[in-house]
Amino acid sequence: MLTLSFLVVEKKSYMSVKSQKREKMKTTICSNLYRSTRLLAILLFATMLFGCASRVVLVPSIPDVVVKTPTMYSPTLTPAAPAGNADAHFVQPTDFFFMEEPFGDTEWERVLLGKLVTAPTPETKNQAQFMSVSSGINQWAKWWSGSRIATRADLKLGTEVIFFDQSGENSVYRAPESNQEARSYDWAISRITDVSELFKGYVMVGGGYKVSEKNLRVLVK
Repeated sequence: MLTLSFLVVEKKSYMSVKSQKREKMKTTICSNLYRSTRLLAILLFATMLFGCASRVVLVPSIPDVVVKTPTMYSPTLTPAAPAGNADAHFVQPTDFFFMEEPFGDTEWERVLLGKLVTAPTPETKNQAQFMSVSSGINQWAKWWSGSRIATRADLKLGTEVIFFDQSGENSVYRAPESNQEARSYDWAISRITDVSELFKGYVMVGGGYKVSEKNLRVLVK
């Protein structure tokens, strides 16, 4: 009986030790799993912060908790600068404005921008031939003129002016913003009819159109 009791006690002791080892192993596995999950979460957060946020730039000379966001790129909104000896309207010294007939008693008319091809002579009945820079077609004209950008002193009632025929903000006709615009789109000739809004940066021409002060040219004969 004593031997049997001893064996029973020994078996219970063995089972107790085995149970303790099992519990310890479970604790170790849970602890390792917790640490692994925590490490994975930290790595995921770091990836999101530094991998996905491409527009956030850490400033090297400042602690990492301070960030600097660079200015986003946006296309330029300012007009292109004229090339060569062209003026601010992209009109060159050898450019002429011309029409088949002289400007008459109308509110406004279209004028073409072009290059002189054939000078006027008695044989051509004092007509000149120009190549339109927008179409490349040669045309004969009875009226033509050089021009320059108008100054504030030029802006008087009745003055004949040439302007770029493109409406901008607040329905005010604006100056060309590129060489392609100036040499592809229409121009017009008219007369100044009102200067009372000049302090706002525009005048009124025939037909009641508002034209920016920066979009006016005067004739140079």
